[in-house]
Formats: sequence, structure tokens, C-alpha cells
Amino acid sequence: MRLPALAALAVTTLLLQIPAAVALALDLDRLREILKRIVDFITLGGVALALLGGLLFLLTWVLSHLRQPGDQSRRWLSTPALVLAWIPVLLTGVAAAGMFVPSLAPFILRAFALAVAVAAVAWCVSVAALLAGGTRRDLRRTRRAIILAGTPWYCLVVYLATYL
Repeated sequence: MRLPALAALAVTTLLLQIPAAVALALDLDRLREILKRIVDFITLGGVALALLGGLLFLLTWVLSHLRQPGDQSRRWLSTPALVLAWIPVLLTGVAAAGMFVPSLAPFILRAFALAVAVAAVAWCVSVAALLAGGTRRDLRRTRRAIILAGTPWYCLVVYLATYL
């Protein structure tokens, strides 16, 4: 006798909660507000991640000034680092053009993603060139490559911040 009474109580409790759940589900303004908060939270995390990446590039550039120039030229490493660093800058230009040219708008995030990936490779090559050293001219070329490779990260912070 006790088990059916407990089952009836559970069923009655659930039946009483259904109208409240339906009312909450049909409250589209509330759902829209919850989804907006989720998007804002994700965007804020993206801005923080992009800011951290940009600061990493700037910190590497600042620390690169501690490297003293040597006598031997290491042009074979600093020149490819600089050439490779221009690719993310150009891809960031494509992403920026997407904000002003409507036909390029679908490519904004793709261009940023590709620019960030290439910037990571360019940063690794630039750090290798920095560690290898070289003449004053080689180090100047390497420093320029490091600061240029960070371009997509700096611009990504600004782009994502527009959604906040």
C-alpha cells in the first residue's frame, strides 16, 4: 500500500512541474537572454586568449632586444622568417577587408584562423632565427618578423572585442 502512494506522489509532483517547465521554455526573451550571456562569455574568453597570444608576441619582441649581435651573418634564417611573417599580415588584411566588403565577409574568421596558424609557424621560425643570432641587420630582420607575425593576434583582439 505504501509503494503506490509514493508513486502517486511522484507522478503528481511531476504533473505540477510541467506547466512551470513549459512556461519557462516558452519564455523566448529569457532564453534569448541566456544565449546572449553564453555568447558574451565565450567572446570574452576569446578576447582573453587573443590578448594573451598578442602579449606573447610582444614579450618575445621585447626580450629579443637582449640578444647581442654577432660577427657571422645568419641571413639564411632571418630572411625566411621575415618573408614568412608577411603572410599572416596579408591574411589579416583579407579579414579586415571582409568588414568593409560584403562579399568577403564570410572569409573573416577563416582568414583570421589561417593567419593565426601561419603566425604561430612564423613565430617559431623567428625565435629560431633569434636563438641562432647573427649580425645587427639579421637581428633587426628577426625582430621585425616577430612583431609582424603577431599582427593577427592584435587585430583579433580588436575584432572579438566588437562583439562585447
